[in-house]
Amino acid sequence: MRPLPSLQEAAEMDGAGTLTVFTRIILPMCTPILATVGIFSAVNQWNSFQDTLIYMTDSKLYSLQYLLYTYINQASALANAAKANSANVAALASAATPTSIRMTVSVIVVLPIMFTYPFFQRFFVKGMMLGAVKG
Repeated sequence: MRPLPSLQEAAEMDGAGTLTVFTRIILPMCTPILATVGIFSAVNQWNSFQDTLIYMTDSKLYSLQYLLYTYINQASALANAAKANSANVAALASAATPTSIRMTVSVIVVLPIMFTYPFFQRFFVKGMMLGAVKG
């Protein structure tokens, strides 16, 4: 980032406009940093369970994590009801255990991040190295 002012000045002396300097010099140098910040922001928003818990009142706007949390709680309640020896509930609860539902939910939540990370990995590594302390 330190050579940006001198590169910008050299490009302007060569006749490049502001948009050209931005798109051909500044943006390519900042791509790893922007990708790293973007990945961190996306993962933060993807894991925004507590925001939904506190602020959302419309069920159409619930995040995936909150919906899966409610499914896990419903499965646990069903398992607890099955322990109370109710014949109808015991038949329903035998289909899926709370542990299997919890593992399924974990896989569902992790898959989108796992599939998108390889596409941004090279930018992510460069961005993390640019921000690392050099000693």
